[in-house]
Amino acid sequence: MTWRGALSAGMLAVGCRQTPDGTASLAAATTHVASASEWTGARVAPAPSAAAPAAGPNASWILHVGDSFVDASFQQNLRSRFRTAGATYVSDGVTSAYTTTWAEDPRLDRWLSARPALVIVTLGANEVDLSVPEARAKTIEHLSRRIAASGASCVWTAPPLWKRDTGIVQVIHDHCAPCLFFDSDAVLGGLVGGERQGDRIHPNARGGARWAEAFWLWLVEHRDLARGPWVLVPFERRGA
Repeated sequence: MTWRGALSAGMLAVGCRQTPDGTASLAAATTHVASASEWTGARVAPAPSAAAPAAGPNASWILHVGDSFVDASFQQNLRSRFRTAGATYVSDGVTSAYTTTWAEDPRLDRWLSARPALVIVTLGANEVDLSVPEARAKTIEHLSRRIAASGASCVWTAPPLWKRDTGIVQVIHDHCAPCLFFDSDAVLGGLVGGERQGDRIHPNARGGARWAEAFWLWLVEHRDLARGPWVLVPFERRGA
């Protein structure tokens, strides 16, 4: 199916770019940690209320791009939640995709030209063994800025790791602004036995359902409905 066909099909089913530094008007809990996976944080005060903006052309659909982890019972469990929330959800997972795959792919420009309200990025799984993960920093920055330039909110979901990585999750955390960062392992506590497929890498139905539930609760907590249906509030503080 073409990207236009996928978007059209998705539409039949049914809504401020941020930096990770937070805002001065928002109280937040701060935890200084040595690595992304050790971080925890909590929202302790709501964003100040403001008049809700009129619905714009990007108010009704969500784009989810990434690698094979997108389709590992993740998008399958998110789709109905977005539909219930009144948003169309379109996913595009590419097997064996890297951050470099999506950073320059013209397909992303075509998706972004259709003005999604929110873009979810699920990448990094295929780069857990990189000897120099810092070499991906500029690519991650470029991809995130490309998305933000479209006017969409953005969140980067790190994969639930099945082995110790060489640092790609930390590099994503450090360089994915203006996208927000969702550390799957920090929130889930890691996937447990019986939550991965036979390859012992990808989440299975049970693991994917738990991953999607954790992400959805995090996403809902971060929404600032006073500013738009999918504007996100970066209330955590991270890093040393």
